[in-house]
Amino acid sequence: MVFHIDEGAGIPVYLQIKQQILQAMSRGQLSPGDQLPTVRQVAVDLAINPNTVNHAYAALERDGIVASRRGRGTFIAEKARPATAGERKSRLADIARRAIGEARAFGFSARELADAAARAARDDR
Repeated sequence: MVFHIDEGAGIPVYLQIKQQILQAMSRGQLSPGDQLPTVRQVAVDLAINPNTVNHAYAALERDGIVASRRGRGTFIAEKARPATAGERKSRLADIARRAIGEARAFGFSARELADAAARAARDDR
């Protein structure tokens, strides 16, 4: 798995890593039992502090998404379940709130953001 960090996103790096793992699971790119890259490897690849990666993995472990096996690595939990419809809606609402906050920080209105999102969706087809 290759992680990408957007320094200008206004989202903490550990959350970006966590979100990318959850997205990979929802797309079927990661399944229960799959091993994640080591904390050290991700930190080196992204040129970030290993504690940041560890924070993301620890948050996923608290949520029951991953399980750490001492000396072996971090794996997608066998009992990891896909997000429920309610959880997915909640995540989408969080994404929207963050986007609105960032747009407002740059002086854009919610309407301008909605228009830009609609254009981006059309272009993404």
